[in-house]
Amino acid sequence: MSWRAAVSAALERGLFHPLRVVPSSSGSALGAWLGRRVVPGLYPVATARARAALRRLRPDLEAEAALAEAWANIAASFAEMPRILGFWEEGRVAVEGTQHLLDARAAGRPVICAGLHTANPEVLGLTLAKLGLRPVGVAVRQPSDFRERVITDIRLRGGGRMILADRGAMRPAIDLLRTRPVAETLLFWMDEHVEGAPRGPSLGRAALPANGNMAMAGRLARLTGAAVVPGYVTRLPGARFVTRFLPPVEFAGAGGRLEDAAAIDAVVEPVIRAMLPQWHHLVHVRDD
Repeated sequence: MSWRAAVSAALERGLFHPLRVVPSSSGSALGAWLGRRVVPGLYPVATARARAALRRLRPDLEAEAALAEAWANIAASFAEMPRILGFWEEGRVAVEGTQHLLDARAAGRPVICAGLHTANPEVLGLTLAKLGLRPVGVAVRQPSDFRERVITDIRLRGGGRMILADRGAMRPAIDLLRTRPVAETLLFWMDEHVEGAPRGPSLGRAALPANGNMAMAGRLARLTGAAVVPGYVTRLPGARFVTRFLPPVEFAGAGGRLEDAAAIDAVVEPVIRAMLPQWHHLVHVRDD
């Protein structure tokens, strides 16, 4: 482990328990300050990568200000974990577009929430749970044992459960959509991060992978009749959030995986591009 990684891990572990006893807004503000002042120096390669991505994808933004916002958002999200389960009761989460989920339920359709890693992504699953639409997340293992314990605890105590994102994930996902379409919602991330880089959305790339999450979501929808409802979170000042759900994605004809992936991408790519400084995977975007 490099000294930079060691410092980052020490900060994450050392602050977790103290942040449990400070007000949510104060803990979030401390994380944002660290994100602006300390974190970029710990991740110089990711910082340079994010700066280049901002200049290429959003030349209308002032790159350094957007980069500072990006690191502040990422660090604030980690600092919010000790108190995140109380955000709903503290009135920190507003919701828009709930009717898109309820209409699908009323029509007897299972729902795939096509999630995006914006603002604090854990707020999305907690919102589904608070709406009575229990989230079942297709989840990758976190990069450290400590973070894995923290995130797993939040998701389970928050009212959800998880399916491990591996080669066998499709079967339990299909079973859930076919047998528990009212009791649970499949939370499936459209901007998955694989081998150090996000595979979606397209962001100017010519094609999406045929085995990526967007293509898999389309496949699951066609097999089960599920509605694919995009969902994402926007961060507001003062550790406050808006969770937004968009209308279900429309799939044309008998399209294949790439066509279905393109249909989802057409909806979620503009969201990510507009929210680039609040997108967690910005620091992993590569020129290729």
